[in-house]
Amino acid sequence: MKNLFRNNPYLILFLSIILFTSCRKETIFSDENLAQFSESVNPEDIRHHIAVLADDSLKGRLPGTPEYDKAMAYVASKYKEFGLKPFGNKEGNTYYQTLTLRNSVVKNEQSFMILNDTDSLQVGIDYFYMGNANEVLTEFSGELVIAGHGIQAPEYGFNDFENLNVKGKIVIIFFGAPSSLPASERAYFSNIATKIATLDNLGAAGVLFVIDPGGRGGFEGVYENISLKGVNSVIMPDGKALGRTDFGKNLKFGGFFNWESLSQLTGLTSENWKAYSENGATLPQPKNTVQLKGKVVTTFKEIESANVIGLLEGAELKDEYIVHTAHLDHLGIGKPVDGDSIYNGAHDNASGISAMLEIARLYSKLPSKPKRSVIFAAVTAEEMGLLGSKYLAVNPPVEQQKIIANVNTDMPTVIAPLLSIEPLGAEQSSIMNVVQRVAKQLDLTIDADHAPEEVRFVRSDNLNFVLEGIPALRMKYGLKTETSETGLDSIIKAFTAQHYHKPSDELNDAMFNFDAAKTYVRLQFMNSYLINVSEEKPTWNEDSFFKKFKK
Repeated sequence: MKNLFRNNPYLILFLSIILFTSCRKETIFSDENLAQFSESVNPEDIRHHIAVLADDSLKGRLPGTPEYDKAMAYVASKYKEFGLKPFGNKEGNTYYQTLTLRNSVVKNEQSFMILNDTDSLQVGIDYFYMGNANEVLTEFSGELVIAGHGIQAPEYGFNDFENLNVKGKIVIIFFGAPSSLPASERAYFSNIATKIATLDNLGAAGVLFVIDPGGRGGFEGVYENISLKGVNSVIMPDGKALGRTDFGKNLKFGGFFNWESLSQLTGLTSENWKAYSENGATLPQPKNTVQLKGKVVTTFKEIESANVIGLLEGAELKDEYIVHTAHLDHLGIGKPVDGDSIYNGAHDNASGISAMLEIARLYSKLPSKPKRSVIFAAVTAEEMGLLGSKYLAVNPPVEQQKIIANVNTDMPTVIAPLLSIEPLGAEQSSIMNVVQRVAKQLDLTIDADHAPEEVRFVRSDNLNFVLEGIPALRMKYGLKTETSETGLDSIIKAFTAQHYHKPSDELNDAMFNFDAAKTYVRLQFMNSYLINVSEEKPTWNEDSFFKKFKK
């Protein structure tokens, strides 16, 4: 036997490998030990990332600018520091998933809308068009009909098309969705893209959105923001642009109509609207037939940008992936407020990027590789319409069906001690079970969405993963304080009114609670980790509305 070992060095090596691999075991933390491990988060590291990304020198991180490129380079440098592999493409030789953003602006001087073959309606007063993402020239004609919120959801008792044929018609659609819908479903049906897709599937020829009487915002302000500044989209590898004004196969155009003009034209009254929105009454159709025809001429302007993507490779199930997202972009240079024109975006969303980077740091410090691989994506053009995440979700660097979950971090609003949470979308899937375990460890209360009317579930990058059938989580602050279950309500409302999408969203220590930021990082890391090491992949609940998107 001694001679056998002495004369067979390869046998010794072989046995050594067997011994090593049999003794080597993947370390999986208990919930308690996981919470203890996550205590290593340093609030000063969180602050540092925000200080860099929200600095005036980056001029608001607008995609397509040199300053945005610097923000991308910073994130990439941190990925490299934490040992994340480049994963911007399938070859894995760059952190940048490059893409092209398209801005579509209507040439109003060459476009028109004619009423009943006789009268020209006035752009900016009666109506305006949205720039088509894929067509330079579109012409249309059709009868005008009114379809309320444009919702087709008989399973919830709502179907604005039950007795209305919209095929070939131009359809008036009002913003929003019934308040009686569950929060996430209400958010989904309020989304413009959902309304457009519904009409396209029903064969409509065009859509004109209307802000209801007494609704938030006004026609004039929307005209300035959408018609004059244009609508953004992202160009996919097949050359098609996806975004708010990808009108599909049947819809030829989209635009807005002024409530006052609509009322005069059709006889629709505010009393009709109140009866519909409050009591479910049917909206009347125009008293007299209204025929519209017109032409829309669109010009395109394109810029290059990129998602910044890193990979932490897993072990046993390394070909399955959790995707962390946070948007890197903000609004750039804009209208001055108190002499300041730089929209720094410290909370929105330098804080979210900072949280994601610290989650990556925690993953990199694990004593062994996690069960599954983790993709970290700092996505571009969220403020332009969730475009970077749309490109990533539809065109990931891995097989899409291998992505098991999305964990999204967008504007945590870490302005006070974190005592309660609102895990948007978690109630739709088994992810809620994970959130409940983590909340118990961190002594956090789980609350329902306190502001369903703000449709926050569809206003961030998690939506694009949900639409691809991937369970997703967007974690937001709850309202609990030490003295009240809803004590933060007035504080958050005041903060939002004063600083959201304004130059004053800067790194001001009086506007941040970095101990709360640490808790938030721990929370999202622990959620991600427990999803990662579970034997079972996240699944949609049997009664989830969003289960229908599963592929």
